[in-house]
Amino acid sequence: MNFLYDLSATQPSPQSKFHGGGEYGEVLFFKLLEYTEKINMTAYYDSSVYINPDIIKAAEEKNVKLFDIKKQSLSEIITSQKIDRAYSAMLNLNQNWPLGNIDIFTTVHGLRTLEMPVDKIMLQYDTNPKDKLRDFLFLTLLNKWYIKKLKTINGRLVTDSRINVITISKHSKASINSFYPETQNRNIPVFASPTFDQLDNYKSVKTILNDSNLNEYGIERGKFFLITSAARWNKNALRAILAFDQLVSDGNLKGFKLVVTGVTNKKIFEKHIKNSKNVKLLSYVERDELELLNRTAYAFIYPSLNEGFGYPPIDSMKYGVPVIASGTTSIPEVCGDAALYFDPYSISEIKNRIVQITDADIYKEMQDKAMLRYNFIAEKQNQDLKSLAEYIIK
Repeated sequence: MNFLYDLSATQPSPQSKFHGGGEYGEVLFFKLLEYTEKINMTAYYDSSVYINPDIIKAAEEKNVKLFDIKKQSLSEIITSQKIDRAYSAMLNLNQNWPLGNIDIFTTVHGLRTLEMPVDKIMLQYDTNPKDKLRDFLFLTLLNKWYIKKLKTINGRLVTDSRINVITISKHSKASINSFYPETQNRNIPVFASPTFDQLDNYKSVKTILNDSNLNEYGIERGKFFLITSAARWNKNALRAILAFDQLVSDGNLKGFKLVVTGVTNKKIFEKHIKNSKNVKLLSYVERDELELLNRTAYAFIYPSLNEGFGYPPIDSMKYGVPVIASGTTSIPEVCGDAALYFDPYSISEIKNRIVQITDADIYKEMQDKAMLRYNFIAEKQNQDLKSLAEYIIK
């Protein structure tokens, strides 16, 4: 089989340098390299955008042909390499895929734009009047039109029988079936979203970081709460930051700080924070730095409004770090009983859960549950990654 892999789906999006769909695509690519004796593998990427150098190195070692989409069109690559089947972790139909001429597989990570098209918090994230006006109109006068447009856009992908759709959680599958009843008779397999922990053949060079590196951020092990992925409004970091800040103002959380990563515009948050000395706003951090923060945090706060799967809580549970999280979409499916849940729209409820997790008995209980849940999910991810790879190339 002549197989084409879309590496452009692993590269940064306009909204985020790192995103779950991109990491998913990287992990699956490395897994498929284990099957190069069964498939003749070709891949393409965009040379104008960052790509994980480990991907390029691994592809060259396995003699995977690499093409630059800036130099050759998708149709030229498919024709010249006599492609039979292709996979994209985030299929972009604007790339003019030859639907019906080759087998095309893709993963739909969720229908976030339909499940959570708008929220008033988005206005706080707009950095210029034009964006604020646009989003205000989407919230009010143009709301029905906007949702209808989003349903049409998503429908192009999930309802086309020429595309083999895969998804990553029971929640996401039910969402597809709910918004598009015509898909209920389609085979849409569910495979848990994998991480690099499931790979035996990924040998990235890691920087050894320890507690002394925390000094760079002015924090100490076990003395800070952690929030990640703060750039996008649907990750809802602002409400959680406000909850923490209010608790500090009220005299709670003495000795604790809050670390927030993925902050691309500090002004969005700084104008609301009264206790700036207690809140560390960081831009994107490298994987090794994020791992250090995950394993040394007192607790992880996950206020996301919508997730197809949601890696971050599991990344903290791996180290026995307790999690308090939004009780929406796929998050309870992934976290099970190993998280304290809150209404992500309620700042007072987020405050309540933060206070709860400082109770010594509750903290110990959630520590124990975190490790058990991580082991359970990791085993499922291991099994599902193998099944996913074999499903795509069968």
